[in-house]
Amino acid sequence: KLEYPPFVGLSGPTRSLVPMVREWQRAKEAVSIPIHRPWDIPESESGPSQGHVCPICRLRPNGDPTDKGKPCPVCLERRHRRLDEWLRGYLDNNTIWFEEVADQNGRLALLTLSLDLEGWLNGERVDSLRTQAIPEWVRFNPLLDGQPNPIDRQKAYESLTDYIGKRLNVYNQSDPVLSSLQEGFKHERSWPSFFKKIVEDRAQAPSWDDLNDDQRAAWIAHQLFRKLPSLGRVYRFWREAEDFFHELLGKFRQLVARSSNPWRVQRLVLELETNGTSWTDLGLYNGRWRGKPLSLLHLPNSKGFLTTSNLARLLRPEEAKETLEGECIQLWRDDSQVPFSAKVVAVRRPEGAYAQLGVYRPVIPLEVSPLRFRLLVPLEAASECVDLAVSLWRERFSRVWDRLPLRVGVVGFPRSVAFQGVIEAARNLEEALRGGEERWTVKDVFPEKGFVALLLQREDGRLIQRVVPTLLPDGREDVFYPYVAVEDPKVRHPRDFRHPEGQVYRHVADLRLGDSIRVAPARALTLFMESTAERFEVPSPRYLEEWSRMREVWALLQRVAPSQAALQRLRSEMARLEADWSNPEGRLAASSELWRATLKALIAEVLEVRGGFLEALVEAALEGTLQWAMDWHMTALKEGA
Repeated sequence: KLEYPPFVGLSGPTRSLVPMVREWQRAKEAVSIPIHRPWDIPESESGPSQGHVCPICRLRPNGDPTDKGKPCPVCLERRHRRLDEWLRGYLDNNTIWFEEVADQNGRLALLTLSLDLEGWLNGERVDSLRTQAIPEWVRFNPLLDGQPNPIDRQKAYESLTDYIGKRLNVYNQSDPVLSSLQEGFKHERSWPSFFKKIVEDRAQAPSWDDLNDDQRAAWIAHQLFRKLPSLGRVYRFWREAEDFFHELLGKFRQLVARSSNPWRVQRLVLELETNGTSWTDLGLYNGRWRGKPLSLLHLPNSKGFLTTSNLARLLRPEEAKETLEGECIQLWRDDSQVPFSAKVVAVRRPEGAYAQLGVYRPVIPLEVSPLRFRLLVPLEAASECVDLAVSLWRERFSRVWDRLPLRVGVVGFPRSVAFQGVIEAARNLEEALRGGEERWTVKDVFPEKGFVALLLQREDGRLIQRVVPTLLPDGREDVFYPYVAVEDPKVRHPRDFRHPEGQVYRHVADLRLGDSIRVAPARALTLFMESTAERFEVPSPRYLEEWSRMREVWALLQRVAPSQAALQRLRSEMARLEADWSNPEGRLAASSELWRATLKALIAEVLEVRGGFLEALVEAALEGTLQWAMDWHMTALKEGA
């Protein structure tokens, strides 16, 4: 109904998606507040008699002055459309009920993942990809029109740009080098015409008249050997990201459904003693049994109520469904605060038209697109989901790890926290995870058959390892993808090439000690919300490597900690020390040697560890990883030693 307005823009004619993506980015900014008209609710419709503002759209009155949580009629109608899809089995066994997703402790996690794809869609990061390396082209084309190839293989980039620059005064359609590299060169009549089609239309480049001959030669040489952001290639980037997230969703669905309690993924139909009570078809009723929440959905034209909550919180693995028979349940309607009691007279499995609802997977996909992947999972499974995403990203995108970073945000929350606050917290996490590029230094290079192992120093001074494949699946050397942007003004290796604006790209196998490379870091951020007020308390993002490190530290703690009480004591003592030893700016007011010695003595005393285990935990404490591991696993996940 045009609440989300169409925004139409007309771009110039082009054979590339680059200008189209830029138009799309400008359009997104224009509709960042997706309301096409002012919401002027008449006073007669917004007074106290019309109720509170709808908690979902935050715009319309809900018509009930006694209930702040009731949706307005428009939002209620939209809720029922999704309910109809679920009842018909269109959601691939995914659930739509938060109570079914909630884990044993009644907690959920909203995962938000992205691949920073926009730099590939607008053509900027495609600059680093080659259709072929210039030395390889020279090697496979030693003769051109019966004459030796004039390009020097040892100084391929400089030789090619010099060759082009010397021929810009006269356009020769039969030039052996240019006609070999670009078939269209034979059919053009002038350099400006060739330049317009090869460069201006395919890159964010200045026009022919705004450049000198050296710049023109550099742009032409660059475009002849780069992979172009063509429609097909950009669509491939889109599909690769889409396939990655869909594969993750499939793996997540299997992971979160694993449980030692078979009731975790099952639903039952309860028949209740009516006692003259009138039930609303598809009405949602919230109740309690054994002190645990129980949600029921009244099935149309029947006496049955379908369970829509995690039955593993109610029934032990060995208990049968008949355990519920004869029990008295206290219920509330979804839109009412008045409780009433109902007795369970029969329990059965879903059957007939609702048979497909007998089992489910406790996951709710909120958004699955190449640009962003959001979903709800049980909090107890969130860490394993992140581990899986990190592992698959390293496997799938190891050749472009520096240009296609995975960014992971996790918002954990109890079921009682308002979901609007959770969504706002997720947006804040996504914004915090956005970041620019960093300069990392190569500390060592270990070339092996089929891959290169790099030892890199990040901007924070810590060392990490990266393994980059250098062979294609068919065994050929990969001279197309594994290039990194180096902070070096000179072209030093035969496979080096320079962007016309000055950036030098180098093959990973040619990196040497001391090289500085530009990296878009993969990052992770976790937040646990006890209340909606914490949506504004977003911590600083961490490198994705630190997530894996944090998980390893927690595994070590579980192995060496003598008890849960010892872990609690260590955590509280470390928090006290950090508070006592910090200055007003939040920095430690002690020397690093004294702080290390203090932490070492504390950990040794509380956990009773020595040797290598002690040193590993001290290093983790100095990095802040030990504190993160205890906060996340003990507070959010309620895990113990």
